[in-house]
Amino acid sequence: MKVLPGVVLSLSVSATVFADVVEEIEYKGLDRVEEAAIADALTIKPGEIYGNKDIDRSIKNLYKKDFFSDVEFFKQGNKLVIKLKEKPIVDKVVFEGNDAGTDEMLKSVVNGRLGEGRLFSNHIVKDVLSDLQLAYKAWGFYFTEINPRYIERSGNKIDIVFEIKEGSKTKIEKIIFVGNKAFSDDQLKDILSMKEARIWRFWDYDSQIYREDRVDVDIESITRFYRSKGFPFFTVTSSHAEMSRDRRSHFCTFIMEEGDKYNIGNISLVSEVSDVKAEDYMNYIKFKSKDVYNESFIYEVRDKIRKEVSLAGNSFINVTVDVQYNKEKKLADVFYKIVRTKKVFVDRIEIIGNTRTLDKVIRRELSVHEGDALNAYKIQKTVDKLKAMEYFDDVQVREEDGSSDDKKVVVVSVKEKDSTAQIRFGLSVNDSDGFGGFIGFVENNLMGTGKELSTDIMWMQQYRGAKIDLFDPRFFDQNIGAGIKVGASDTNRKKFERGSVRSFYIAPYIRYAINEHLVHRVGYSVSFNRRKFWNESLGKWTNELPDSFAFDNKVVRFKNKDIRQEEYGKYTNCELSSVLTYFDVDNPYEPKYGYDISMTNAYSGLMGNVKYFKNVLEGNIYRPVTEKITFVLNGQIGHIREISNTRSCDRFTLGGGGSMRGFNSYGIGAREIDSGEIVYDRNGKELYKRDAEGNSLGSTKYWTVSFMLRAPLSTKEMGINGVAFLDFGSAWGTKYPKNKVYDSSAIRASTGVAIEWAKCPLGMPMSFVFGFALKKKHFDDKQVFTLTGLMR
Repeated sequence: MKVLPGVVLSLSVSATVFADVVEEIEYKGLDRVEEAAIADALTIKPGEIYGNKDIDRSIKNLYKKDFFSDVEFFKQGNKLVIKLKEKPIVDKVVFEGNDAGTDEMLKSVVNGRLGEGRLFSNHIVKDVLSDLQLAYKAWGFYFTEINPRYIERSGNKIDIVFEIKEGSKTKIEKIIFVGNKAFSDDQLKDILSMKEARIWRFWDYDSQIYREDRVDVDIESITRFYRSKGFPFFTVTSSHAEMSRDRRSHFCTFIMEEGDKYNIGNISLVSEVSDVKAEDYMNYIKFKSKDVYNESFIYEVRDKIRKEVSLAGNSFINVTVDVQYNKEKKLADVFYKIVRTKKVFVDRIEIIGNTRTLDKVIRRELSVHEGDALNAYKIQKTVDKLKAMEYFDDVQVREEDGSSDDKKVVVVSVKEKDSTAQIRFGLSVNDSDGFGGFIGFVENNLMGTGKELSTDIMWMQQYRGAKIDLFDPRFFDQNIGAGIKVGASDTNRKKFERGSVRSFYIAPYIRYAINEHLVHRVGYSVSFNRRKFWNESLGKWTNELPDSFAFDNKVVRFKNKDIRQEEYGKYTNCELSSVLTYFDVDNPYEPKYGYDISMTNAYSGLMGNVKYFKNVLEGNIYRPVTEKITFVLNGQIGHIREISNTRSCDRFTLGGGGSMRGFNSYGIGAREIDSGEIVYDRNGKELYKRDAEGNSLGSTKYWTVSFMLRAPLSTKEMGINGVAFLDFGSAWGTKYPKNKVYDSSAIRASTGVAIEWAKCPLGMPMSFVFGFALKKKHFDDKQVFTLTGLMR
């Protein structure tokens, strides 16, 4: 196998010719190229006089065809022979040594310029090498070495092998701000997508890698932040990155000018469209004179008015905003105007930048389509919907000239995230299940189809569990989502409770939006579970509790066998559920203003042996107290009507980290007075009674009200919030005899603080709750510290 060091171009003429005539022209070396394809390159014709200039011009023209690597002219008698060497054809392009840059990513950079079947070209190889180096820099690799190697194949074909030494990524050692006075370095660092390299950021390694493309994004973020805090003339005058001496990291510097701080001055809204009244839309202006200037609010109001005008059936109408600054008074006057626009329609829609996400996944989210009136509101809505998918780092929409003056081409440009997947893991410990851990995987854009896949596995000393959830937000490309959950678990507490529980469930569901505020979810779950008892006398598991069993040369009888027996045996629960949710909040992830309410209705009994009706109503109200502190009011109320074979797991209990903090997870609700045992000797003589705390039985009714103040305790990046709470509630109602059960509708109360870690490195939200019961019943189960967020 011969290795080509390169393709050498040569030019030679057998003799110096000043003027001559040839009778015939002959080509040698042509294989793929037809004579007719190059005949127009020659200025020499048979029977005509030609000279050196004609030869030079002909040779240059042949090279311009870009078919040949070598051209040679020589004369044989009255015949001019042109000997040509065709450029080789690229057979394969191979990458070796690449790891971070996958073959798919690198081929997208090559972009077919050196693809199979194309002519080989040295200058194209140089261009590709340059682009590959730039791509690796964009991925954070600044010392990547790429060398091409050529392998000659038969049939004038060639393989190109790019030998790659990626090296290591360069991290961000320090981020420096120059010129900031109103906000501290830490506040500005919290805004950036780039982060300084720190050991505790191990879960977000990519944010610590220096990438040039992130600089412009972060400049926009800083600018947007300042202009939402009263600084309309803020600008980043320059930014630069310097490499450390060991060439392993960068020092990034942002130099800025804050400018003066402004407040809002005069505000007006006028309409230049006769059938659109400005006063109908004044209530959408939520800010007022003397408020701190906030550029984001100003344009949000414009978009809101634009939306409402559009929804009222007004085509070819736009809403503009003009801001005029009074530099002496430091006031910004805001003028909104409703205007009529030129009638323009969408010619076609082009989507660019998506290498992983399928075109149809993006197109089905578009609010504007071919043939529609070009509407500013629909364009903005398209951008918002695509950003909400969280597949893309950036979404841009621009307009280009179409096939006629009244038509435009809408170009949707997206920049995909490096990854839409997440791995979750962690450890867990509790009294009942012992020590263990869990691991999970979430993919929000499965194979570019827009489907969501999550899997979780948990293992502990007495517990094993796994579940998988597949959800398609656009089932069959319709405005309806469909998914299915499948899970199984096995709990074995033979040593502690002489019991075990095995369960399996499958739960298909659909979810759809009735409008932008109202969402409906309908599901049907089928669960099979079996709780067994370890009978010491028989030495095996049984579905029923025995009247008595032998243990350590003694006989044991249960005090409340009739109550406890309902928890054992085989149960099949088939539940049809409906969840209707209405929300109107400023931010769906961290709301500070607005409210939401949900109503859950469930019926079990279409199949299986468990039957009940269950209803739950829950709502939240959010209000800002200060810029950082948010007041939250949560309320819940629930009721279950038991029909047959209901168990404690079907009923309501209060406590734990979610409701009535300061009590155990099953701390409030109906409870056995005594679930202990009576121990006899072999002759039937009672030896003693083994008392035990009553088991939780659950209640048929409950309510809770929680007052909370939430404030950040860390940077936004860490996502740690502190919560002070005051909880009230009660759970009561039971079908069991009063002489065997504790039950009370009395109000319970608790207070305390919690630490919520929304961006925990384990990959899932965690809450550390310290709660203290203020008012309780003697049979309630208190718990000062609670850790929530584990997958169960």
